[in-house]
Amino acid sequence: MPLKILLLDPPHKIFGALRMWMPSPGLMALASYIEAKGRTVDVIDATTLGLPWTDLKNRLRHGRYDMVGITCSAATFHHDALSAVRLVRRILSDAVIVAGGGHFSLNAERMMADAPELDYIVMGEGEETLLDLILWLESNDRADPCNDPGLMRRKGAKTEKTPPRRLIDDLDALPMPAYHKMDLENPTYYLHGMGKRAIGLSTSRGCGDRCTYCSEAALWNSNWRGRSAGLVVEEMQMLNRRYNKSLFVFNENSFNQSRERNEAFLECLGQSGLKCDFWFQSRVKDILRDRDLLNDFKRLGCYEVMLGVESIRPEALKNYAKRQTFEDIREAAMLLRSKGIMVMTNIMFGDMDDTEDTLRQICDFVTDMGDFLVLTITTPLPGTRYHQQAMDAGRIEDHDFSHYDFMHPVMRNRMCTRDEILALQKKYLRRYYTRPAIFMNMILSPNRFKRMAYRLIMRYAWYEARNREWIQSNFEEIPEDLRRPV
Repeated sequence: MPLKILLLDPPHKIFGALRMWMPSPGLMALASYIEAKGRTVDVIDATTLGLPWTDLKNRLRHGRYDMVGITCSAATFHHDALSAVRLVRRILSDAVIVAGGGHFSLNAERMMADAPELDYIVMGEGEETLLDLILWLESNDRADPCNDPGLMRRKGAKTEKTPPRRLIDDLDALPMPAYHKMDLENPTYYLHGMGKRAIGLSTSRGCGDRCTYCSEAALWNSNWRGRSAGLVVEEMQMLNRRYNKSLFVFNENSFNQSRERNEAFLECLGQSGLKCDFWFQSRVKDILRDRDLLNDFKRLGCYEVMLGVESIRPEALKNYAKRQTFEDIREAAMLLRSKGIMVMTNIMFGDMDDTEDTLRQICDFVTDMGDFLVLTITTPLPGTRYHQQAMDAGRIEDHDFSHYDFMHPVMRNRMCTRDEILALQKKYLRRYYTRPAIFMNMILSPNRFKRMAYRLIMRYAWYEARNREWIQSNFEEIPEDLRRPV
């Protein structure tokens, strides 16, 4: 008999004054695949629906599900996911509880230990593994654990992994994400002045680099696969036609890794006649390689690129395994700005030998070469090589994964305590964003995206100055009876 299935992304706290959230791409991908194979799936993306924990309890009681799949895409959502596992088990005592997502995949043994209510973890790519598990449960005694590849499972009092599952070679074979399962009128991506016409797309998986700090590199074993350009543009057209979306955010860490796909994307987008705006993240070297394509990117709607700079200090770049130099970074930023494409520089501060001088040099560089500074704190994500190196060196002092959000220091370095790292980050963010040029651009810039972005930043600064944190009006902290000890 077919299982009654729920895919769940638990309630999360939206990111402060930025008020930033988007529907879960993982849930949409899984739901569309399972439905295409003849099964019915309910989806609850609690944050986009505005569901606090109390309302989620009621949904679970009325749903009477046989299987609940819970996603956890990032370490900072660790407690949310484990609390959801516990809640589901209390309400649906006989349900099979499955978890997935990057954080669970990279830390499967710990997650099974921390969540004894959990039956399975889908490790890595979820579509085929989850379907096989559903078919197994529908035709076998649930007391016998599923043996299909790609799972962490319980076998008696022990946990064990089944063999790894081969990655899907052809992403074009997957159906379009199940946007119809989401309330696309509700989620709003405010970052950089985006309103309800904005939406995120996932067009590839993985990355070809081996950056030590990156969970994507660890999860996908430095393997990049992309959907074809024609299908990407077809999805953009559908979102524009059906949901009135015209501002596209490409979710992946590096949208433009393939020169061949970039050329085809520009050709297909130009032929489509779609009027849109978009931005994406990029490696420095891909901008340098494709400098001759930048005019076409700009003409067809690209208004900003987030550059994965991470540091301008050679020793830090080496520690991060970033294959780029300061000269490369500078040239890529100059190329983008010369084409009228805004540059967002993504920087991490807190590597082993970072000091206040490091931040001073970063701010000088971004003032000259960038439009926006994203200054995060170096975070040793569990499951990455950088995390293991930091553990071996005894640098990690905070093991509460909810703080692994790139805004809370969880490790010291040779020069600074955690408190000093945080104070320096705030000091230089204030210094950068209180320059007269920022205020002038907020009012007078001919670029509407720049005006809106700087107004957003001023709003964030206002909340910071008042020491007042914005949270969504219906937000509930995790109930104490569900929260697990750190």
